[in-house]
Amino acid sequence: MKYNLPRLGRQIVGGLLVLVSLFVLINWQFFVTQVGFWWQRDVLHRVVTLAPIITGTPDTVQIPGLGITAPLVYVDDTDVRTFQTGLANGVVHYPDTANPGGPGNAFYFGHSSDYISKPGHYKTVFALLPQINLNDEILITNQQGRLFSYRVISKQIVSATATEWLDQGDNHRRLLTLQTSYPIGTALKRYIVQAEMN
Repeated sequence: MKYNLPRLGRQIVGGLLVLVSLFVLINWQFFVTQVGFWWQRDVLHRVVTLAPIITGTPDTVQIPGLGITAPLVYVDDTDVRTFQTGLANGVVHYPDTANPGGPGNAFYFGHSSDYISKPGHYKTVFALLPQINLNDEILITNQQGRLFSYRVISKQIVSATATEWLDQGDNHRRLLTLQTSYPIGTALKRYIVQAEMN
């Protein structure tokens, strides 16, 4: 049996183009966020920052260097459905971890990308999280509206099953851990940012 290699090559390239197009279409919000950040920072040479939020706005996280501001959502259960409902409304606090400003490790997670068909306005809230720099500031308010400032001390890619980031430590440090799925469009790994209170 003979194969027509030029025709087969065109079919493979065509199939790959369709797959890439579908991937971009499904994750369009992520790509728009990335391009907007790149355009502001690298083309227009503007520093992407927001003015610090005012004390009194409860349950908010802000990363001025990335232009991220989002509500914090507190849930009581660790089942997937509860988490997904929370993620549609903002950045979710993992139950039984420290609260903002308190001793221990306050652990929050948010989407980097999610399906177009899913509800919510925070499907790409942490799409830019891998762009964060060491020593960048993260601002967070607690349920009473008190503002706390943290500085990034580490960032890394970890396995999807890594749970040591939930550890509360010896309660002598005041840590904040942010997590999102990585790479884009998958849940293969996690991107972790850890910050310590100033």
